[in-house]
Amino acid sequence: MKAGFTFVPVGVIHSPYRELSEIPRQGYLSGDLTAELEVFEEYAPAASSMKPGEKYCLLFVFDKSEGYDLLTTTKGGEGEVKGFFSSRSPKRINPIGLTDITVTAVDGRFITFTGVDMLDGTPVLDIKPAM
Repeated sequence: MKAGFTFVPVGVIHSPYRELSEIPRQGYLSGDLTAELEVFEEYAPAASSMKPGEKYCLLFVFDKSEGYDLLTTTKGGEGEVKGFFSSRSPKRINPIGLTDITVTAVDGRFITFTGVDMLDGTPVLDIKPAM
């Protein structure tokens, strides 16, 4: 097994959320609030076929999260105790996040979307079509 991996961000999120305490537990809880995914210039051709109305999965880095907890309490600390593999906690061994988004507008390499649950400045690792 490979000892480590190197990932290169393909873009960055421009989000209205500036503080961790503002972020909903999951993207669908943000309602109609929009954010923007800026795909870096060198990867712009990879976003050329994205269209409004389409759904995607964003893989991103919890770059502000520190450490990890093998057990976490759900619902903001008021729910049941679970192993973090059964949770959406940002405190993970590999701080990788996943969220489903819906594209609302495309302007070249700038993708506006709903389903935001990331801080402003969050690095994006990959974008995949939702199934």
